[in-house]
Amino acid sequence: MPATSPQEALAREVFTALEARDLANLQILLAPGAVLHVPGRNPHSGEYHGCHGFLQFWGELSRRTAGRLEVRVHDVLAGHKHAAVLATNVVEREGERLESRVVYLLRLETGRVAECWVHNYDQHRVDAFWR
Repeated sequence: MPATSPQEALAREVFTALEARDLANLQILLAPGAVLHVPGRNPHSGEYHGCHGFLQFWGELSRRTAGRLEVRVHDVLAGHKHAAVLATNVVEREGERLESRVVYLLRLETGRVAECWVHNYDQHRVDAFWR
């Protein structure tokens, strides 16, 4: 497997830390004013600020799915200031299952994630699932 760039490694490590709810590592990986932009018209849509905001968002999803939440990272495309994480989100709640293709676009600043935009392939389906 080819060596990864520091930007790709950073993007992958953020998702590993989120999944583990590793606040100590997230504080290193995320810029102090990091912002998570979540699209749509559902209870989770909006902006989340800082490490605690990222964890709040992740925690809300995990709570509503009783922990049945997985982000399958397929690939990371990384440049100097941005990284795109191509993934499938798999969630289950109340007997329903959603597999949703998603791109997380990260803006990188001084070796940390400064912003993250979530781009769902089928936003209407995602909104319907979370309502």
